Amino acid sequence: MAELNLSCSKCDGRMEEGFIADRTDDARFAVTDWVEGKPEKSFWTGIKTGDKVKIQITTYRCASCGHLELYAT
Repeated sequence: MAELNLSCSKCDGRMEEGFIADRTDDARFAVTDWVEGKPEKSFWTGIKTGDKVKIQITTYRCASCGHLELYAT
C-alpha cells in the first residue's frame, strides 16, 4: 500500500502506519485481512472464507491520542 499522509480524524495528530497481528494456531503471527460478506461458521476453520475476496488491512495509529484507523486497499 502506498504511504498515506494522514491526520487523525479525532485530534488532527500525526498517524503512524502499522498492522494488527493475529496469532495463528501454531503461535506464528499473520496480518489481519478484510473478507467480503457476512461470516459463516465452519467446524474446522472457525469461519469459511473459501473464494471470498480477501484484502490485507493496514492500520494507522495516532501518535497523539492513540486512535486507530483501518484501511483495506
